[in-house]
Amino acid sequence: MPTPSETKPPDLPERELIDAAVAHVRSRCMDPWGLHGLAHWWRVRHNGLLIADAMGANPRVVRLFAIFHDSHRDDDGHDPDHGPRAADWLRRVRGGDAAARDDCDAAIAALRALTDIEFESLYAACELHTSALHHDDPTVATCFVADRLDLSRVGRRPDPRLMPAPRHVVDEELINAAIDRQRKGLDWDGGQAIERVWRISVPRR
Repeated sequence: MPTPSETKPPDLPERELIDAAVAHVRSRCMDPWGLHGLAHWWRVRHNGLLIADAMGANPRVVRLFAIFHDSHRDDDGHDPDHGPRAADWLRRVRGGDAAARDDCDAAIAALRALTDIEFESLYAACELHTSALHHDDPTVATCFVADRLDLSRVGRRPDPRLMPAPRHVVDEELINAAIDRQRKGLDWDGGQAIERVWRISVPRR
């Protein structure tokens, strides 16, 4: 049976969307494999899909959030406006702003294919993921949890009190598994699927 990270709907061109997100990262002279880069995005995707059903979340929005939530950072340090910048770019792309599209027709098509409800969930998740603790939309809340489950990469144990999810969903087993995935980089069951699903080459040490 496929793991959550290996499953994607045919109407979401994740590979092309990754290209658009990485282009923004490179435009800021940041390493796409840095602290807030591709490995983190993949773990956020995996974390979100693990709990999406239990949370009642929309998995398509969770996938899009994983790709774009940190794509507009200026650096890997303190950058509180990166979420709103990503959200603003998403709205401009959905609206057909040629200056925002970066020649990524796939991004325009994918964002326009979202329902208004789906897009507003994606927008809110990206805009608020570092500034809001809770959210009433279960999809937005799932995105928050998915991102915060990967906090061990900055030396912080994920805290269930900061997770807008029931304790039976975000329990110690889930947290410990997320920490273990982060410590292994991409060397965990489902980690190497990033190469097949997103069709990117993982740097070898």
